[in-house]
Amino acid sequence: MAALSRFLALPADERRRTCEAALLLLVVRIALALLPLPWALRLFGIAWAAMGNGRVDPDQAALVGRAVARAARHVPFRAVCLQQAFAAFLMLRRRGLAGTVHFGLLREGSEMKAHAWSRCGEVPVTGEAAARGFTPIAAFDPDVPSYQTCSCGPGVTPRTNRSRLEDAGPCRP
Repeated sequence: MAALSRFLALPADERRRTCEAALLLLVVRIALALLPLPWALRLFGIAWAAMGNGRVDPDQAALVGRAVARAARHVPFRAVCLQQAFAAFLMLRRRGLAGTVHFGLLREGSEMKAHAWSRCGEVPVTGEAAARGFTPIAAFDPDVPSYQTCSCGPGVTPRTNRSRLEDAGPCRP
């Protein structure tokens, strides 16, 4: 009951953003559970890229990040980093802001761990603090028609079949 009273005490725009984030967390969770990742990415209009399109607004990005974090704490399911990153990405895109979802890997002994985080330009939105130590391996942003820089290094582009989001071969300079 205390959580509900704290929620109701928030300004109306904060409540709306939190409800939007909760709904998007649910939509992303269902899509990722039912669809193969390439199909879910296509459904959300997300493609391989290096940097999101749109403007960068650190204040709006922070508000989106807080809304997603608040919603993730209170939804009746475990909202993992991937769901939070995609929900934030979709919220940023709705506001005309640059949004990018990053995937990273970390090797700890014989284990490999994965993490996803989102950014608005260079501004962290979700999962950035937990991303320390992870090596970025991929970045996704709104579907763009041309090749973008991949994580293989500057000036290197992925060879991708855009219609199927399948790797068509190694990266090329």
